[in-house]
Amino acid sequence: MQLFQVEEKQITDIVIKDRARAKVGDITSLASSITMVGQLTPILIDENNVLIDGLHRLKAIESLNVETIEARVVSGITQDDHFLIELLSNMDRKEFAWHEEIELKYKLYNYWVKAAKINGKSWGYRETAKRLQCSLGGLSTDLAFAEALKIFPELKEQTTKGRARELYKALGDQATAIQRMDSFSDEEKDRLKALQSGVIPDIKKPKKSKPTTNNLTEKLPLAAADQPNSNLATEAEKEALQNISVIYVAENYKTFLDKIPDNSVGLVELDPPYAINFNENYGKASGISSKATDWTEKELYEFYFNYLPLIYNKMLDASWVLCWTGKEYFIEINKIAESIGFQTQHPGSWTKNGGSTNQPKRSLVSNWEMYLLFRKGNAQFNTSSLLSAININSSNSAQRIHQWEKPVKLYDYFLKALSRPGTIFLSPFAGSGNCLISAAKARMMPIGCDKSQKYIPQFYQRLENYTGISAEVSGL
Repeated sequence: MQLFQVEEKQITDIVIKDRARAKVGDITSLASSITMVGQLTPILIDENNVLIDGLHRLKAIESLNVETIEARVVSGITQDDHFLIELLSNMDRKEFAWHEEIELKYKLYNYWVKAAKINGKSWGYRETAKRLQCSLGGLSTDLAFAEALKIFPELKEQTTKGRARELYKALGDQATAIQRMDSFSDEEKDRLKALQSGVIPDIKKPKKSKPTTNNLTEKLPLAAADQPNSNLATEAEKEALQNISVIYVAENYKTFLDKIPDNSVGLVELDPPYAINFNENYGKASGISSKATDWTEKELYEFYFNYLPLIYNKMLDASWVLCWTGKEYFIEINKIAESIGFQTQHPGSWTKNGGSTNQPKRSLVSNWEMYLLFRKGNAQFNTSSLLSAININSSNSAQRIHQWEKPVKLYDYFLKALSRPGTIFLSPFAGSGNCLISAAKARMMPIGCDKSQKYIPQFYQRLENYTGISAEVSGL
């Protein structure tokens, strides 16, 4: 059975468009071979004469001033088949330039996403990795880097992907260096310069302005889960904590992180959206009326690919990242962290009261959350050890600032082991701000942001309840 019809085609009729490999390089040797033995393998085209495979052969024969070329014609081929055949046929021949390969993967991914959407289906990184038979972590970093190539096309001139990523980091540093320190006071700049030199400075409380809100007229109640163990500071501790400056602003993490100088942070907490399609799964099962603002899988991987290197540079040597994540993604997130320079380990879990499942008769109730620890340099615990499985009740839902907040007591557990007093504690997804309260208690300099300002007034009142630090607002 003949799968393809072989025809003699005019070279001038062959259409070349939308190909990953735009340059063929030196074709002298191939042209010489064709002169001696002829064209052994036809090129592959579709019914519209669009080239699918055989660009080198086409250009080599064209250079010999030959007018026609043998071509196999295949009908009914789709656009993603074009890309897929080009990818598979070239992977076993002359290697793609590193950027050609990731750009072609990017084209295939976007084609499949659009095709799935037309058919009322979803398509993500996982489906793409399965179709291309490659690792999910490698694919996610390649697709994120394909976006970077649009902004900095000069990266393609680098001989390897690794060198291109180093240049990309440098270009990003140049773009943000001017704005990093502009919003800090002179006192804060001096403090951060000291931190960059490895010196823990004396902390003096800057002047603050009262927040304009009517929500602070009464003390907020402490979460019920925290009351029995009394996380309130003693009067002596409250007096000592008055030298702590707590900064919590309403700002997107993308601009917020640019303002933090390099080599100044002693501990980072990352709690971005989990990309678990909460509203359609756990939200429905739990009957939760309010909707979670979740991320897609693509947004999650792009965050870690683009911002974890930036966070790495913000950190002092021998410091930690505490990262909360959905269990579906921890393997790939660990791989991204390792590629940046962090040392990783097996995940830990926080077991809490409550929990839900969308199939209660068939599936276990999920009453735990996963955390990861990334270590920069020779970071060590302050404690003799740290358990991976932690059992601490969540806060009473009626007493929460943020619907999915984690209790101060939970953060106290981690801060006892991971904190570096006098250094910056950084949380770009601060939410309720409970992590900032715990960091203040640990005598760090808490700095956090959230894209919504609705949590901030209540946070500062809770901060005063716990620590005695005045409910006042600082700003970067």
